Parts: sequence; C-alpha cells; structure tokens
Amino acid sequence: MSPKFLLVREVLAEAARTGRPEITRRGEVEAAFGSVEAFLLALHHRWRTALLARVDSLLENAPADSPADFDAAVVAAWTDPATGGRGLRAVLDAHADTPALAAAQERERRLVRRTVGVEVPPPGAVTHPTARRWWRGAA
Repeated sequence: MSPKFLLVREVLAEAARTGRPEITRRGEVEAAFGSVEAFLLALHHRWRTALLARVDSLLENAPADSPADFDAAVVAAWTDPATGGRGLRAVLDAHADTPALAAAQERERRLVRRTVGVEVPPPGAVTHPTARRWWRGAA
C-alpha cells in the first residue's frame, strides 16, 4: 500500500476511535500531501467515490414507480456517516469551511441534483438522515 493511503487510513481510524474529527499527524499529512487542504480533497475524493458507487447501485435497482423511496435513499447515502468508511464523513464535516473542500462539496450537491434530480443537504446541515427531509416532495 502507498504511504498516502496508509496515512489516510490511520488518520480516519484515529478520528473514528476517539470520536474527534481532527486531522492528527498534521506534519506527516502536510509532508505527504503538500497541504492539509490537499489532504481534505483526497478525503473528499474517497467519499465521492463511495457515494457515487452507492447512487449507481440505487439507480440500477430503483423501481420506476417509487421516486420518493429513491430520493430518500440518495439522501440517506449522502448523509450516512459511514459512507466511505468510519470517520471520513466526520472529518469532512468538521472541515467543511475549508474553501477548496466547500467548493468540491457544493459541486457534488449540484452534480447529484442535475444527474439524479435529488436535492441533498449542504454539509453539516443534517447530522442524521431522519433529522430533516431534503428530497423532492418531502412533507
């Protein structure tokens, strides 16, 4: 495994173990990725890949006559703290105000809205998928 992959795995494991979404080993992160922002974008890419795999699976298996269920499932995948692995969503949410990460996450929101027609919440707006419904037609 690459040193970068191992470092990502270790930082996320620490966040999941402690429950604190901090970037530990900051010096190693900056040395390996060039900056904390680049590290966060690598984490975002990891999350994005996992999210799009889940959405693709939903598209393949969605019944044509239940769009509300599909919308809810997409929102659930978006807000699921386990998408991409334990600790990942928490670290991303904790650093959502980083400009490059905020821009990347907004691009993903627009992509999901344009490609599958589902409105997903902005980062940090919803901490649990049942806390508030954001999908089309929600009551």
